[in-house]
Amino acid sequence: MYIRTARPDSTGRVAINDIQQPVLDSILMNSDGNGYLVLPAGNYIFLDRDHVDERKYRELLRDHAKPAMYTEPIDTACLRRWLHGPFGVLTTVGGDTLHVEYPMYGQCPWYSTPCVHYFGPLPP
Repeated sequence: MYIRTARPDSTGRVAINDIQQPVLDSILMNSDGNGYLVLPAGNYIFLDRDHVDERKYRELLRDHAKPAMYTEPIDTACLRRWLHGPFGVLTTVGGDTLHVEYPMYGQCPWYSTPCVHYFGPLPP
């Protein structure tokens, strides 16, 4: 997981992923989604590799620009939201210990591409 500082909205709960902002740090998560990192007081969003920059975004646009068997073309507005969020904000204050659970479960392969609608047959 990658950590980027965040500017929360008026509720303090969500922020936009500004890919122009540098990545502050990273944390290696184990298979249960647990990791440990010391952060100064502030607001942060946690991102996986696909949300740090536009590489995956551009790959998805290129690979799914046209309809294919059992899929529609990629929804570009949805893909912009997928990349930029909003994402949940984690806020720390001085002396905090914050436990964050981020379980990482796999997805069925026919639904694993964001913003592409699959309408084909499902396995039994």
